Amino acid sequence: MVSARKAQGKLLFLDFLKKEEIMEKEAKKFLEAEETARKLVQTMEKLNSEAMSYKTATKELDKTSQRLIGLADSTQRVANGSLDVIRTLKEIGGPKILSSLERLENNTTTEFSIQTKDFKKLKKLIVIAITSSVISVIIGLFSILR
Repeated sequence: MVSARKAQGKLLFLDFLKKEEIMEKEAKKFLEAEETARKLVQTMEKLNSEAMSYKTATKELDKTSQRLIGLADSTQRVANGSLDVIRTLKEIGGPKILSSLERLENNTTTEFSIQTKDFKKLKKLIVIAITSSVISVIIGLFSILR
C-alpha cells in the first residue's frame, strides 16, 4: 500500500515536472512571438514612413509608393492584430491555463484522498455498528432463553 502511494507520488511529481517544462516552453514561445511581432510592427512603421517620403517622386514611383503604403498599412494592421492576439494569449494563455489545470488536478487529488479516508472511517463505523447490533441480539436471545 505504501509503495503504491510512493509510486503514485512519483508519477504525480514526474507529471508535475513535465507540465512545468511544457509551461516554460510555452511561455518562452509566447515571449519570442511577442518580440517578433513587436519588431515586425517597428519594421512596418519604418517601411510606411519611407514609402511616404517617396510619394513626391515621379508618377510611376508615386503609383509604386501607393502600393507599398497599402501593403505596409495592411501588413502593419495584421502585425498589430497579431501582437494583440499574442498579448491576450500571453495574459490568459497557455501557461496560465496549464497552471490552473494543474491546481485543479492537485485539488481534486487532495479532495479524493480526503473523501477516501472519510469513507474508510465510515466503513469501520458501520462494521462496528453492525457488530454491536449482532452482539446485542445474541445477548437478548440468551436473556430470553434463560
